[in-house]
Amino acid sequence: MLQQVDSTGTAPTDSVVAAVPMTGDAISRFLALKTFEQWPAVLLRVVLIMVCARVLIYLVDRILTRWTKRYLDAAPLDPRRQRALTIEGLIRSTARYVIWPVALITVLSALKIDITALVATAGVASLAVGFGAQTLVKDVIAGIFLLFDGTVAVGDRISVNGTFGIVEHIGVRLIKVRKFDGELLMVPAGELRIFGNTSIGFTRSIVDIGVAYGTDIQKVMGILEQLGQKWIDDNKEFCIDEKPEVLSIMGFGDSAIMLKLVITVRPGEQFRADRELKLWIKEAFEREGVEIPFPQRTVWIAESRDLRTRS
Repeated sequence: MLQQVDSTGTAPTDSVVAAVPMTGDAISRFLALKTFEQWPAVLLRVVLIMVCARVLIYLVDRILTRWTKRYLDAAPLDPRRQRALTIEGLIRSTARYVIWPVALITVLSALKIDITALVATAGVASLAVGFGAQTLVKDVIAGIFLLFDGTVAVGDRISVNGTFGIVEHIGVRLIKVRKFDGELLMVPAGELRIFGNTSIGFTRSIVDIGVAYGTDIQKVMGILEQLGQKWIDDNKEFCIDEKPEVLSIMGFGDSAIMLKLVITVRPGEQFRADRELKLWIKEAFEREGVEIPFPQRTVWIAESRDLRTRS
């Protein structure tokens, strides 16, 4: 507890009352720097402190850039590349959170301001500010746990509240997710509680196919299995399973019988597999004469009758 003896020689027992005179002394010492002999040296010291802080941040950024440059040519979902980019963003944000506050405290010391008195005075107000900073603290703690758990990394494709995007930056407090249309989402780490990650383990390319009700289902299933196997044989380095899976009659639509073709691939390859398989299926159906249905309606028109009574 900080105390200041008053003119009567008694020491106040309240820390708030004790901190105020010490803060006043600090301000008095700061205002005492009025002579021309003191101010140039103090200002020079302040400028040097700020320049040193900026140089330190520049050096950290420079070292991180050179370190991650060796991994940029790797595949987007390469674990080494993801780990390097994740650590880079974490160190960049941490360096700024540490260097600038230390520089500010050093500047206050150069200005002959008693930091202890200011901290004691700020401690009284911290009770009120603490309630407003709960969200910030929660975001920082959640961000640290996400990094240590390894559930998300730079380059991962994740879904947040039904929105899909690619993680571009992970900081101590904030995660940046780029949507397909280019929009950049700012997601506080504390809000990232339930999310999906399609970049871990494996993914599946699921192609829905509709055929007309009069189509030979066994023939269609054979065509789909051949196309799926051909795609796997041409892209073995991207596939997890060696055989495709054809699911027969997954539903009865208004004008089509629904089937599915499923291929298990590495994360990130499901989109290319979807595009190529759909093109191959359309071309194969045209060659084999398999009808791809579209919505149709049959309208019956009753003949008009003369209901007038004859006289």
